[in-house]
Amino acid sequence: MTQRKGAINFILRVLCLLLAFACATLLLWQYSVRKQGEDANEAMRQLYDPAASAEEALPEPQAAFAQLLEANPETVAYLDAAENIEFAVVQRDNEYYLTHNFFGEETPEGTAFLDEGNSVYPLDEHILIHGHNMRDGSVFGDLDRFRELDFLKENAVATFNTIYEDGLYAPFAVFDISATPGDQDYVDMRVFNFETDEDFLNFVFEAKDRSIFDIPVDVERGDHLLSLVTCSYGNDNGRLIVMLRSLREGETAEEMAALVQQAVEK
Repeated sequence: MTQRKGAINFILRVLCLLLAFACATLLLWQYSVRKQGEDANEAMRQLYDPAASAEEALPEPQAAFAQLLEANPETVAYLDAAENIEFAVVQRDNEYYLTHNFFGEETPEGTAFLDEGNSVYPLDEHILIHGHNMRDGSVFGDLDRFRELDFLKENAVATFNTIYEDGLYAPFAVFDISATPGDQDYVDMRVFNFETDEDFLNFVFEAKDRSIFDIPVDVERGDHLLSLVTCSYGNDNGRLIVMLRSLREGETAEEMAALVQQAVEK
């Protein structure tokens, strides 16, 4: 009996040891998992830089836009390119403002809008503004007049102010394209930034090559491009493009206007 009791006690001790070992192993595993999670969280926290976020946050819109933004929070810019081409520019998608005016009223003329793929902060290298070619001259109805050399020279410098910064632009190309892929005159205008200098300069060269005028305004990488786009009828699904580039630091509106005065028909 004593021998049997001793065997039972031994087995119980072994079981207790095994149970204690299992508990210790479980506790170590739980600690390891928790430690791994804590380490991962700490590593993740190190990647978050609130100071950088503050620096990259959108700046406050310019005071000049306060009332426009109150009337339409989708306002992104103000364009003044000619007497009848002066209005606020909005941005939503590439459909809504084809049939709605600045105040959201349904109208056939719509209003000028920034391409849905564009960004005004940071400002893309190529900004694309669309608008209907209206017979009454509203929206981009007068954009056709940039085909007239005298009109081009009279409107040699445009103002394009975004809600964050002001800018002056000078035209360097006026040309027609097709918006139908596969057409011999098709050009993909929805290129907003360029991977290489070569890509940028090729884009500019094609615009200058197609231009109906030879305008002695040079363009280089670092310039921002502004394209005003409306319907034209010389091509399948045609578009008229007036392409401008930003004035550089140190350039004056008077100097650029003088360059545009030298433009000639090709």
